[in-house]
Amino acid sequence: MKVAIVTFGCKINQYESEYMAERLERAGHLVVPPQFKADVYIVNSCAVTKVAERKVQNRIRRIRRENPSAKIIVAGCYPQLNPSDPNKYGADLSIGNKEKKEIEKYIDQIGVLVKSAYWTDDSQLEVVNSGYSSMKRAYVKIEDGCDRACTYCAIRFARGTKIRSKPIELVKEEVQSLLDRGYKEVVITGINLGRYGTDTGENLYNLLKELENFEGNFRIRLSSMNPEDVDKRILDMFKDFERLVNHLHLSVQSGSDRILKRMGRNYTKENYLRIVKDLREIDPLFSITTDVIVGFPGETEIDFSQTLRLVEDVRFSRVHVFRFSPRKGTPAAKMSGEVSGEVKKRRASELESLSKKVSENYREMLIGKKLRVLVEKTENGISFGHDEYYIFHEFGGGREGNIEEVVALSITDEGMVSKVASRCKRKAI
Repeated sequence: MKVAIVTFGCKINQYESEYMAERLERAGHLVVPPQFKADVYIVNSCAVTKVAERKVQNRIRRIRRENPSAKIIVAGCYPQLNPSDPNKYGADLSIGNKEKKEIEKYIDQIGVLVKSAYWTDDSQLEVVNSGYSSMKRAYVKIEDGCDRACTYCAIRFARGTKIRSKPIELVKEEVQSLLDRGYKEVVITGINLGRYGTDTGENLYNLLKELENFEGNFRIRLSSMNPEDVDKRILDMFKDFERLVNHLHLSVQSGSDRILKRMGRNYTKENYLRIVKDLREIDPLFSITTDVIVGFPGETEIDFSQTLRLVEDVRFSRVHVFRFSPRKGTPAAKMSGEVSGEVKKRRASELESLSKKVSENYREMLIGKKLRVLVEKTENGISFGHDEYYIFHEFGGGREGNIEEVVALSITDEGMVSKVASRCKRKAI
């Protein structure tokens, strides 16, 4: 049977899509790219915002319209939180996150199988050994679940409120398997990565220490962390481990202490700025990407101006802007001080404009620097990929799948134009 997997959302979902593809192929199915005709379409969904849910709904409708005889299975956070919703838009089967681990069992079923939003018996740990659609960058999921209580977030209900960590030895086996197959970058990811090992007595530092000793030309990237989890041990990781690149997605959400408190975020603006200072002392060019929510209940113009100031002060390399979206069952959905849609739209536009400028300013600091770019694609002699700071480059030459040394020459709307260092007459800084 031909099966196509359509993935929405975070790196965890991307990892789990690869895991499903591997299981399906082992069961004798042919996994094809989502743009191909298939007998079964699996939509690995996201529900972090209403916008994310609408994208999933629209994709279900589109698949049904273009493939009326195909079967559609919607998996993941969207049906986990709204079990019967996908069926309203044309899906044949709704399953949760746990069911993804045995996806081959559900190919021939129809209906709604999600029974609860949280499970206690979740001992099965995914390990991806083959089947990655890209042979350049691989994701390794080492943790699931979130024991924090941000007032706006429903994902912890979909993923569980208990931290579940993969043992270090199992992670090592998975990473070695990926390196043996030629991967040059391994992205360590989790729902709440900074809480890794709190359930097993292990920690990220010890894990990275083990991976640092692996042989080969490869690098390691951390996906995303919450500021309250960045302690001395995390900072020491960036000081001590050469394979770990100096880039971190550090969600700030707001520059207003008052709003951060309403959000249930366990840090202040000053806490966040201190972390930034510590990271930039390790590397003045340390790349920090972030998420910001505008229009949270009770957010005033003063609160919003504090967020704008923070974005300017930090010099983020990229900012992801979200308009507040009330999620069913969360405390924030019932809070007073609703911000109108018009105001949310204006604030989002203003912040996006500032963020674009801040990102450009960051990239300008890289001009003339020697950087290491993982070539993800080559077309007509032009190579495209991301450097250690997760900045996108395009340059002539380079071999797909290799890490190439380049010198950054100029910025573009989304990244940089560079030149292979060995061909560059300009002296790199």
